[in-house]
Amino acid sequence: MATVHEKQAAPAPFGATVVMMSVVAILVVGQTFVMIPLMPQLGRAWDVPQESVAWTTTVFAISYACGSLAGGPLSQRYGGRTVLTGCVAALAVATALVPLAPDLTWASVLRGVQGVVAGSFVPVSYAYLGERIPQHRLPLALTTVNCAAASAVVVGQVEGQLIGAALGWRAVFLVSAPLLAVGAVAVRRVMLPDPVRPAHVGTTTAGGHARALGSARLLPLFFVTLPLVGSITAIYTAVQLYGPAELVGDPGAMLGLRAGALPALVIAVLLAPALGRVPALPRAALSLVVAVAGLAATALTGDSTMALGAALFVFVLAISTVGPAVVQAIGANAGAARGVAMAVYGFVLNLGSGAGAQLPLAVGDLPSVSLIAAAFLAVCAALVVFAHRAARRGSGRHARSAAEVPVPARPQPVPEHAHER
Repeated sequence: MATVHEKQAAPAPFGATVVMMSVVAILVVGQTFVMIPLMPQLGRAWDVPQESVAWTTTVFAISYACGSLAGGPLSQRYGGRTVLTGCVAALAVATALVPLAPDLTWASVLRGVQGVVAGSFVPVSYAYLGERIPQHRLPLALTTVNCAAASAVVVGQVEGQLIGAALGWRAVFLVSAPLLAVGAVAVRRVMLPDPVRPAHVGTTTAGGHARALGSARLLPLFFVTLPLVGSITAIYTAVQLYGPAELVGDPGAMLGLRAGALPALVIAVLLAPALGRVPALPRAALSLVVAVAGLAATALTGDSTMALGAALFVFVLAISTVGPAVVQAIGANAGAARGVAMAVYGFVLNLGSGAGAQLPLAVGDLPSVSLIAAAFLAVCAALVVFAHRAARRGSGRHARSAAEVPVPARPQPVPEHAHER
C-alpha cells in the first residue's frame, strides 16, 4: 500500500530526471571501478603486489553497502532530494582527499569514506523514481538509470586507464571530484522538492518492515541481488589480472575490450520499452539464463581476445536488464516498506561487489572465476522463479479472499399495503 506522501507526490519531469540521474550514477558508481586499471601503477607506487590493490575496491564496495542501509531511513526523515544532494556533495569532498593517500592503508581508509557517503545514491534514486515516475514509464526509467550505473563499470575503468596513463593516478580523483560537485548541483536543481510528510509517516514498526522484507516474495530477490554487480566486478578484475597475455600486456587492447561492452548497455536501454511489456520476474529469470550462457562462453574463450569480447558483450547485455526487473519487483512487493527495501537492495548489491573483487584472488584464473559466477547466477534464476510463483500464489489467495467477502443484501422496499395494515 502506498504511503500518504507517495500519493501526494507530483510526477517528476521524465527526461530531465532520467538524464540527470543517469549521468550522476555514472560519476558515483564509477568510483567503485576506477582502481581496477590503476592496480599495476599503484602497486609500484606503494611497493605492494598489484593484487593487494584490489582491497581498495573491496573496502569501497563494503563501505558503500553499509552506507546504503542508511538511505531508506534518511530519505524518509529528510527527503530524497536532500539526501541525494548531500550524498553526492560529500562524495566530491571525499574523492578530492584520496590523492593524499601515501600508502595502501591510508588509501583503503579514504576509499572507505568514499563508499560510506556514496552508499545512499542507488537505493534513494530508485525509490524516488518509483514514487515520482508513472508506472507505465517506470521500466524505461529504471533500465536507463540502471544501465548508466552498469556502464560505470566500463566508464570508470576507461577513465582510470586514460587519465592514469596520461597524468598519473592522483589525477583520476582530482578530475572526478569537481565533476561530482557539479553533479550535486544538478541533483538539487532537477529533483522536485521533498513533499511534506505527515507526522505518522515513517513510523511503521520495525517488526512490520521485517515481516515484509522476509516474505517469500522479497527474500529471494535480495539473494538474487548479491551477484549482480559482484559478477561484473569479479570478471573484469579477473580479466585485468589473469586475462590473455596479449590483452594484459597491451593497454590499447584492454581499453578496447572495456569499451566494447558499452554498446551492449545502449542496446539494453533501446530494448527497455519492449522488455517492459514482460512481467518483471519472468524478465529477470530469462536475462539471468542468458547471462549464465555469456559467462560459460567466457570460460571457454582461451587466449582469444575477440571471443572474450563477444562473450563479455552477451554477459553485460543480459546482466544489465536483470537489475531493473529486480528493482521493479521489489518496489511492487514491498508496499509501505519500499524505502527500507531499496536500502537493503543497495546493501546486498554492493556487498556482492566487494566480494566479487576478492573472488579472482582466491581462485587465480579467469575460466574458474567465470564458471563460479555462472553457477551463482544459475541459482539466482531458480530463486527468481520461486519468487514469481510465491507472488502468484499470494495474488491468488488475495483474489479468493476478495471473492469470499459476503456482499450485504440490498434492502427490499416495503409494500405500501403493509403500512396500511
